[in-house]
Amino acid sequence: EIFNFYSTGLPARRPNSMNNYGIILSDIGLEHFIDKLQAMLQPLGQVLFPGPGSSWDGHHCFIVRYREGEDLGLDMHTDDSDVTFNICLGLDFQGAGLQFCGRAG
Repeated sequence: EIFNFYSTGLPARRPNSMNNYGIILSDIGLEHFIDKLQAMLQPLGQVLFPGPGSSWDGHHCFIVRYREGEDLGLDMHTDDSDVTFNICLGLDFQGAGLQFCGRAG
């Protein structure tokens, strides 16, 4: 669906203040899918994060696109979220990486 959306040429809101290229998944009709994914991951969250905050009550899911001539990377930052879940959806690329630096909170 993401590739289909890009092929339409329709405008998309920026997913966050750090990326210029990407799509907020609920903006293209994938909110129900993300609700189901969150429900599937919730039991894992309750095991890993017991106590207050173990029930997730919302989401802001998006993809970002990195390529030559657009966003090339993302500087070190912290997210304003209780849980961040990263999935690589890349098809053909080199040199990508994800680094977690310490634990905040």
